[in-house]
Amino acid sequence: MAASTDSIFSQKKIPTGLNLTESVQKDIRLKQQDSIQIAFKPDSVYKPDPKKAIWFSLLCPGLGQLYNRRYWKLPFVAAGVVGVAYAINWNSKYYNAYTSGYRDIMDDDPNTKSYLKLLPTDSNYPESELVTVLKNRQQSFRRSRDLSYIGAVGVYLICILDAFVDAQLYDFDISPDLSVTPSAPRINTYGGAKAVEFSLAFQF
Repeated sequence: MAASTDSIFSQKKIPTGLNLTESVQKDIRLKQQDSIQIAFKPDSVYKPDPKKAIWFSLLCPGLGQLYNRRYWKLPFVAAGVVGVAYAINWNSKYYNAYTSGYRDIMDDDPNTKSYLKLLPTDSNYPESELVTVLKNRQQSFRRSRDLSYIGAVGVYLICILDAFVDAQLYDFDISPDLSVTPSAPRINTYGGAKAVEFSLAFQF
């Protein structure tokens, strides 16, 4: 950078035909130096907008983190989305299967026996017990499916909240500097009685 600056200074020579004093020439050089420093001024620090972060997160989980340039959070968001999607698909599949099996065993058609595919090959349940098993498993998978939907909503809201808080505190100073400023003790009088007062001031 020094070499390029010197070359720029050499290109912008002060005209020799003018009768300028040394102080005027110095002022011209300072103005040239200031203009060069402005030209090489770095870009301003990136500061995300919390409202935009919320809108991006509302569109799709992870877009808010991408807008905030928190790229290391994207794998966690992807893992959460894939996890709840897999849980919803798994529990919905077996809930539908046990619902169909329970309906088959409760109807009067002997040809509808889809529930046999859901049982072990060596199982020998009585019909009354088999109805209870199918009903309990159907309710269990329905409960798990509903919890999976709640988990999906939770992941969605967490992504929105994280993007908003991260954008709001993007330039927050988290330096570990902590100073304590004690003050000298003072003797105060309260209702005729004397008391010694101490105070400490914490600076974060």
